[in-house]
Amino acid sequence: MLCLTVSRAVGAVRAAGRALLLDAPRVERRSWVRPARLRVEHADRIDGMPRGPSSAHSLQRDTILNISADAFAELGYPGATMAVLAKRCGVSKSLLYHYYPSKDAILYDLSAEYMAKLQALVVEVAALNLSAKDALAELIRRFVREYENSRSRHIVLLSDVKFLPTDQRETVVAMERSVVQAFADVIARTYSIDEGRAKVLTMSVFGIVNWTFTWLKPGGALTYAQFAETVVGILEGGLNGGAARLQPVALKKSLHGTKK
Repeated sequence: MLCLTVSRAVGAVRAAGRALLLDAPRVERRSWVRPARLRVEHADRIDGMPRGPSSAHSLQRDTILNISADAFAELGYPGATMAVLAKRCGVSKSLLYHYYPSKDAILYDLSAEYMAKLQALVVEVAALNLSAKDALAELIRRFVREYENSRSRHIVLLSDVKFLPTDQRETVVAMERSVVQAFADVIARTYSIDEGRAKVLTMSVFGIVNWTFTWLKPGGALTYAQFAETVVGILEGGLNGGAARLQPVALKKSLHGTKK
């Protein structure tokens, strides 16, 4: 069963998520006009996929965030102007401003929503009532899976949060800290160490998994799921443990993905 420290961490994540997403300073949503139906220019180009008739009249907020995340990850936040985002969304810049009053608002929304997903993963794993060791392994699996599914948002979180206004940046950073604390509590229980030492190990784990996008490419020699098992093996048995988990994996020639 998860220890009291894990329960405390989960409670902190729940409280942090609720307070940070609902009560913390942020861009007021009611200032964003989101008409039910909009005229969209070149709607067939939204996220690069053909669209049905309904998409010619509406542009979903999630689509804006997804396209913006890709643009920020590819061009960097300074280079992805509102004009660039509007063009990639296939709408006029003035129409984009109906959804978001500024580029900062887009960056904040996609960063805060992504962190809320990570906070939710901690709560979900806690609800499984696993041992501390198994909970840590499951957290790693789920986080790595989310990193794969939200690759662009993860890059933006690591690279572009520094561009947010101070109050919004502090909100996102506080959410990050709540997740780190939850991990640290599980690690403290797993290895029977104090909080300070657990934090060192926690940051080491994030150091292993957070920058995976720089070398582990889709379609490459190793899947994200296989990489997650390797990390679990390293934590449980050092490099010997990681090697043991990699042994049955049939690697392709390159770890850097297929060139496109």
